[in-house]
Amino acid sequence: MNREKESIRSLEPYVTNPTVCSVKLDANEGNSELYLDLLKNLANSDITLNYYPDDSYTDLKKAINAYVGYEPKNITVGNGSSELLDLCIKTFVDKDETILSLDPTFSMYSIYAQVFSAKYIGAKAEDDFVLNVDSIIEEIKESDPKLVILCNPNNPTGTLLTKDEVRKIVKSTDALIALDEAYMEFSDESLIDEVMEYDNLLIVKTLSKAFSLAGIRAGYIVANEGLITSIEKVRAPYNLNSLSAYIATKALEQKERMYDYIKDVKEQREVIYNALVDLNVKTYKSGANFVFFKSDIEDLQKKLVEKDVLIRKFSGKLDGYYRISIGTKEQNQKFLEAFKSIM
Repeated sequence: MNREKESIRSLEPYVTNPTVCSVKLDANEGNSELYLDLLKNLANSDITLNYYPDDSYTDLKKAINAYVGYEPKNITVGNGSSELLDLCIKTFVDKDETILSLDPTFSMYSIYAQVFSAKYIGAKAEDDFVLNVDSIIEEIKESDPKLVILCNPNNPTGTLLTKDEVRKIVKSTDALIALDEAYMEFSDESLIDEVMEYDNLLIVKTLSKAFSLAGIRAGYIVANEGLITSIEKVRAPYNLNSLSAYIATKALEQKERMYDYIKDVKEQREVIYNALVDLNVKTYKSGANFVFFKSDIEDLQKKLVEKDVLIRKFSGKLDGYYRISIGTKEQNQKFLEAFKSIM
């Protein structure tokens, strides 16, 4: 007997690439050394493992407030932005209601929609993955979604919408807009300073990318009090563990390190982009911590793995496309050397 609910029967489990390479540039992860000392400091912290976390996450929200400038009533925290986006659908979207996003974009959006028996529409990009804002707005008007999820900068393409473009979308509809700014620290088009000006906008942030803390799975949502109150109704108690909350708090209190890291990523992003362009590789400008490109080299990922370099390979509609995370200068150079030798 199949006991699964019908909506998930066609899904496959999310499986990460088990390949191990010394140059790992496949998952948009950050610098392993950036906040390594915080892990070492855990032993000297006042965390008590027999107690549940402070479910108000007072210290963490205070640190978030110092970073983005909003009070605890405008913030909810969670187990990475993935859980928070799942919470948004769980809170605001009923069965058979519509969720609209981009196409292509982060694959989990459509999976979350399917899990909750919602309809999912991907607004298709134009040639070369250019996002036409007027077309997106028209798609929103035609499909009348309950929720619109915009990944900005977009994953996996790196495409960036400007503040004016996002404002235009938000103002064009009464639908709730969930703005996934997981990669926005690597660009300068965030709407975080304006989020309270709109009653249909929430912004999802993470510490996985710019703060290089993917392993602690910490993120947060900033929105008006009404939206946060609704999300809090369905948020599981103690959804962020004490260890992750502690490290996230300390990292935010030392955000200057992150700013230096971002500067380095932007510089290295240009190095990778220009090097691939010089090799006549179809490469796309990125606002994130990765570069998206197309290659006709057969089995490129496999050939790079043989040279101890791992990047992300796409399939299906994106067959032939690849994404390389921006690593250290040394890692990036090893990728370029391996890629050139394969060419």
